[in-house]
Amino acid sequence: MKVIYNKYFPFGKFLATNICGLIFCRSDKGRLSKRDENHEYIHTLQQREMLYVGFMLWYCVEWLYRAVKERSFMRAYFKLYFEREAYGNERNLNYRHERRPFGWWHQFVGEGTLLHEVGCFIGEIADFIRRDFRLAKYLYVAALALLIIVGQLRFHVYDWLIEPSYDNGTSMLRLPMVYMTAYFLTLLPTLWMHGELWRMRKWQSWLLPALLVSIDGAGQGFHAYYRWAEDHAVWFKDMYYMRLVGSFMFRSVFIVLSLCVFRWLTDGRFGLYGLTRSAKYLRVYGLIYVVLLPLFLAVSFTPQFLSYYPKMDIVFYDSAMGWSNWQVVGLFELCYANDFLGVESMFRGALVIGLTRWLGPRAVLPMAITYMCIHLGKPDLELCSSVIGGYTLGILAYRTRHLWGGIIIHLGIAMFFEAVGILRLIA
Repeated sequence: MKVIYNKYFPFGKFLATNICGLIFCRSDKGRLSKRDENHEYIHTLQQREMLYVGFMLWYCVEWLYRAVKERSFMRAYFKLYFEREAYGNERNLNYRHERRPFGWWHQFVGEGTLLHEVGCFIGEIADFIRRDFRLAKYLYVAALALLIIVGQLRFHVYDWLIEPSYDNGTSMLRLPMVYMTAYFLTLLPTLWMHGELWRMRKWQSWLLPALLVSIDGAGQGFHAYYRWAEDHAVWFKDMYYMRLVGSFMFRSVFIVLSLCVFRWLTDGRFGLYGLTRSAKYLRVYGLIYVVLLPLFLAVSFTPQFLSYYPKMDIVFYDSAMGWSNWQVVGLFELCYANDFLGVESMFRGALVIGLTRWLGPRAVLPMAITYMCIHLGKPDLELCSSVIGGYTLGILAYRTRHLWGGIIIHLGIAMFFEAVGILRLIA
């Protein structure tokens, strides 16, 4: 902890301030005592566990909130969670060694409250990133993700690499190869940067990811239902509807296969395919979803959204199969929702929870990049956000050992977009 003495900063009545572990102290107000140093070191610990940026944001927002409530900046300052922990323990010079992670949170926010659960939720993510962080690794993965994004947005990779494979019959081979390339281009360098290439000595560390990614890619590339729809359709609307529904119904076979593999990998220790009875953070997931709804609504007005959602044009498929619109839409949405359960079971379930015993926390980033690749061809914003969302949900699946977060957020977003798109069509 470095102390920088100067005559100007911090301003006002303050003796010292801590910014990312650097202590700025007013030399005209004296030197730091052992108690003051301990106070600032507690702030350093707080900043580290909040990844610095999170600390600054929380500190400023809470201070402004309390200043409005107390009508005094100084009274608000002394009521801040971070300051209450620092002032309350600055005389205990051993506190830095005894301190529980996120001590400010555990001391002043009541356990069992939603606010406490939100703090623990943020703490889970921050703690994972802090333990997993290697600057070179994260720069490499960021560059890889940027390469995929640029490849799609600038060179339309999906249009010339993946889409033609459905016509020439190679999709069940090409998609697994694309996904495996993305997965191992992430896994091997990140293991090397951690000095953990020894993990690859076990056959499960390379064969099982290849098997799981191949199952998902083959499921997406399966297109035999096209011929089946042509053979069983009475008229063209029936044929196109059966193709659309078949793209999700027939993939269910591969979903069931992935669930069986997940069950085998985890020995059934995490409930029914990751859907355990654990309720950890369910309220937080629900809160996140509600908070993000205005953002989803704003996105729903973009041109790409309007051209992509709803997945099924209910005007075009009117009276398909001789059914009412509600029957046509209902069956499709049921199959569409089923597909998301399969995606969560594969990516957050099998590829993270299932492979944890062999890859540990290193299973998360390769999953996130591969998850990003399955969004090629979708709206640009969805592609760009998928890597961050996949990574965050992967962390939470790794720490909580259940999939409820991914299901609530992922399925909730998809159904919201479908509902908005359908309402636009019938309005």
